[in-house]
Amino acid sequence: MSNQELKLELEKRFRLLRNVQGAHVDFDEAGDVHAIGVFSDGTRPPKEIKRDVEETFRNVFGYRVNHNKISIVEQSFDFEEQAALSRVRFLTAYQIQRAHGVVEGVVQLEYQGMVISESVEAHHFEMQLEYIVANATAQALMRVLTDYNIRVDRIRIIDMGDNDIVCTTLSIVNRNSGANNMYVGAAIRSKDLLSSVAKATLDALNRKMDNMN
Repeated sequence: MSNQELKLELEKRFRLLRNVQGAHVDFDEAGDVHAIGVFSDGTRPPKEIKRDVEETFRNVFGYRVNHNKISIVEQSFDFEEQAALSRVRFLTAYQIQRAHGVVEGVVQLEYQGMVISESVEAHHFEMQLEYIVANATAQALMRVLTDYNIRVDRIRIIDMGDNDIVCTTLSIVNRNSGANNMYVGAAIRSKDLLSSVAKATLDALNRKMDNMN
């Protein structure tokens, strides 16, 4: 099978799992599975769904996938409400057109009552606007997670029927130990795409920060 055929087959099988509403599989340039995003209805423990995803992957490929590549997103929660209850709260994301074709992406987050503002500048031919905003969000998160380097790997917009989903994958490296992991975040795409990208980037780490600080 080609990567595209494997992708479609895996996504089809993942969608057949109990309490799963949708799934997305992303391959890297070497043809290896880069990330698996599974969207559940929120009524079943994510650990159980992750085990089913691992077993389904093994049945297709013959070996177990790295569990760090699997992200379970519970869609029963409103993303705005979830962000408000999380440790870091999204405030705003927007772009500014600078001279000579430079675009500045600005993101503001709130952490423990303090507003964190970060921005990234780039020419449009150097970096897409979505990546500029995602990187600005990552810069803001590094103000909170001071022991980690955060790199934005990929951004995908996934057709989920009534609502598109913005997914981001981040590579996180602990500056002290050198340990690295990959995390996946998701947010429903709204009319404000830049805010959706920032929320998806924040979602990748927001629920895990207690274990990282």
